[in-house]
Amino acid sequence: MMLAALLPALLAPAAVLDIDGAESTSIGIYIKDLKTGRVLVDHNSSLALTPASVMKVITSATAMEMLGPDFRFVTHTGLAGRRDPRKRSRWEGDLVVRGSGDPTLGSDRFKEALGMADSIAAALRRMGIGEISGTVVIEESMADAGPVPTWEVEDIAWPYGAGLYGFNYAGNTVAALPAKGITRPASSLKIRLLPAAKGQKGIDVARGAEADNLVVRAPKAKRKPDWSVNVSVPDPAGVFAGVLRGKLRAAGIAIGSRAAGASRASLTDVYAHRSPLAADILRDLMKRSDNLFAEGMLRAIDPEGTRGDCIDAERDHWADRGISPRFTIIRDGSGLSRSNRLSARFISDVLETMAGGQRASTWVDFFPVAGVDGTLKSFGKKTRLNGRLAMKTGSVAAVQAYAGYRLDWEGRPTHTVVVIVNGFFCPRARVRGAIEKMLLNTFAN
Repeated sequence: MMLAALLPALLAPAAVLDIDGAESTSIGIYIKDLKTGRVLVDHNSSLALTPASVMKVITSATAMEMLGPDFRFVTHTGLAGRRDPRKRSRWEGDLVVRGSGDPTLGSDRFKEALGMADSIAAALRRMGIGEISGTVVIEESMADAGPVPTWEVEDIAWPYGAGLYGFNYAGNTVAALPAKGITRPASSLKIRLLPAAKGQKGIDVARGAEADNLVVRAPKAKRKPDWSVNVSVPDPAGVFAGVLRGKLRAAGIAIGSRAAGASRASLTDVYAHRSPLAADILRDLMKRSDNLFAEGMLRAIDPEGTRGDCIDAERDHWADRGISPRFTIIRDGSGLSRSNRLSARFISDVLETMAGGQRASTWVDFFPVAGVDGTLKSFGKKTRLNGRLAMKTGSVAAVQAYAGYRLDWEGRPTHTVVVIVNGFFCPRARVRGAIEKMLLNTFAN
């Protein structure tokens, strides 16, 4: 009897997940009944592994607790200088936008995130401003902005590798038209189009972390005049400034191209843009696994501090909640860094804490649901797991991870579920299938 009760913890790797090379693969699993406290599976649960996008669970939980579901980023726009006393419609000075680190500005994920430039133009027209002697000045003071240093350089040029800045716009991406050497909207990128490398079938883009030089390699069949590829930019503030100047001119407001240099110590208010609620941002980033949104929510913890300060605050928060972060490594908020390390037990403890909190129902709603939506839409779709698991997924090279909950028929969490697989040798589909099979066996009843 006693031996049978201990079997889940004593299972060999090959028995835990039926994949080729399991004996040479790092696997951490922790599944716990929230009502009874019984641990159904504990396999290497203290092993610190690369979590990939499962890191977003920790980021989102921290933001939910430290910022609250009703937090909003606020981006202020004002006028520096004064009205021309002889011509009241003319403003002598600059139009100043103060970045707040809001990662949702210009995002098509939220209706309220669109149209900021139009709103600024409309506000100026209501103020009777028809001419600004200076130009658009965007203030952004975020420390160590841009891509995280521990991200892989090959990720940085793609939209999913866009860095976070003090001012962000449209996901910090543009559409590059390599054959024409331009981007839409206009950006600082200088595009070089090269033939595909030997054996290359798809498209490849590359640039340094803060570089303006974008190299695009593409097969000949793709190299048509209007062909485009979405890429990240190192100057989202510059992109938005160009868009805003165009909107002002379209609204009949003349604006210069050089800063007037007026004091910005005190501004005349023009427009304040408020982001969606934190709860809505967190739900969207968890469902879609949005890296930029995750980095933005991490930095909102301490907007005046460095990335390291925010991570320290995150670690301290969970330590104060009785969950030791001692054997964890956290480099970012999104999980794109391959040097992150979390254990299945640590993640489960955070999940358990959140499930027992006052905002549990809101929190659980952030997770993709098996067979229903988000990154879990195809997982367990034609099995009894359909609709009964709410889990965040994570995947980078040779990493597959899941973290979340088993749900009862009313959608309430009954168990924490964490599975992290690092360094596998078989096809990813086999790993996913083995995890699905393991969970079906674990929750047979």
